[in-house]
Amino acid sequence: MPRNSEATRTRILDAASDEFSAYGLAGARIDRIAASAEANKRSIYVYFESKEKLFDAALRHVLTKMINDVPLTENDLPGYAGRLFDYHLARPQGFRMNTWRQLERPTAGPDSGDMYSKKIAALAGAGTNRAIAPTDLIVLINGLAYSWLLSPRDLLRADGSDPDSAARLAQHRVAIVEAARRMCDRSDPGRGGYRER
Repeated sequence: MPRNSEATRTRILDAASDEFSAYGLAGARIDRIAASAEANKRSIYVYFESKEKLFDAALRHVLTKMINDVPLTENDLPGYAGRLFDYHLARPQGFRMNTWRQLERPTAGPDSGDMYSKKIAALAGAGTNRAIAPTDLIVLINGLAYSWLLSPRDLLRADGSDPDSAARLAQHRVAIVEAARRMCDRSDPGRGGYRER
């Protein structure tokens, strides 16, 4: 693909990621994507054929970048949880699009099954005393990283703090990493599944 075509395609994917993350598939508008990408609607349909295929491509675009930027490190799941939280605070499109995906197109997006299978196998081979199965552990670690973003705003403000302040976000990040560390602590089989040290 010529360089200018690739640049146009990337601009469209970036604009589509912003639009779909804000409105989902049903609420997104191709007109707004075209205007934001400085492209015409026809070029969007030439590259992607339909709104649904554009959503799928934009989802692959943001999630592939996230997987590359924040690799799942089976030997440091607490650190991974903290880095994933940081990433989604800075770049919420992937988290938001993945949420819309679960609601509107659960089978869309990149197939990360092979990557997850390798991580699960590595965790399964890491030791014998496990209170938490490897797949469940990864699900729970991801859940910790997403918890702040999924929680109702009134809950986040219930202690009187500003949930968007740097100090409060840093405090929550510490809590995420510590909770992940405890889940991964294999020294007390009744308390967790793995020790990641």
